Amino acid sequence: MSKRPVPSLVAHRGQMATHPENSLAGIEAALECGAGYVEFDVQCTADGALVLFHDTELKRITGVDGKLFETTRRQLAELRICEPERFPSGAFHEPVPALADAVGLLQRYPRATAFVEIKEESIDAFGMEGVIDRLLGETAAIRRQCVVISYHSKALEYARSRSSLRIGWVLRKYDERHHRQAQRLDPDYLILNHTKLPEGRTLWRGGWEWMLYDITDPELALKYADEVALIETADVCAMLKHPVLAHKAARQRY
Repeated sequence: MSKRPVPSLVAHRGQMATHPENSLAGIEAALECGAGYVEFDVQCTADGALVLFHDTELKRITGVDGKLFETTRRQLAELRICEPERFPSGAFHEPVPALADAVGLLQRYPRATAFVEIKEESIDAFGMEGVIDRLLGETAAIRRQCVVISYHSKALEYARSRSSLRIGWVLRKYDERHHRQAQRLDPDYLILNHTKLPEGRTLWRGGWEWMLYDITDPELALKYADEVALIETADVCAMLKHPVLAHKAARQRY
């Protein structure tokens, strides 16, 4: 009797259900829960520093008005990742992390893999070559642990031409045009919000592995297990309590 396939879980922006997104505390909480994979977003500050941040506006994450692309790294260091709407008690006071901080954290968990999403807005604002070259330089210490992902297919092509890092393309749509583009790009991973997969459709086959995201229901994750290697979730700690998914909990430290 064959064993039931079990997808591995990816912590979306860290352990986002209980911690501010893209915080070092949230990423480490996910790793300590047993996540073998984490994902976080990278944006660029006004003076070219790479930081863990999703938005281009500061308000939702820090509670302070302002634009990320008009804020220097030094100014940003004075702000805190607190997500006041989600965590009104003010329990979190972590500074906005630099990408270098996340690299240092991941070096303590050498069995973990990080999906590092470089945001399109930063590429458009500061130029593809400068941003990607800086990203490749700062992640060199964890290159075996790192997958560069983006909606920006040209940036992924550039990253591949400049390094041996794996790449993952985040799809906007699941349609034939994107299928042809995926065949040309031939990434290591294709990444899709599960709600964009048309009812009854099977996933494209190719040299890539699939990751579906925005799933917090263990049974839904297992429903996709025959076709999908990775499930990205905002609550990896809760998902890993499921008796089947728990088999993919990772022991991170040597």
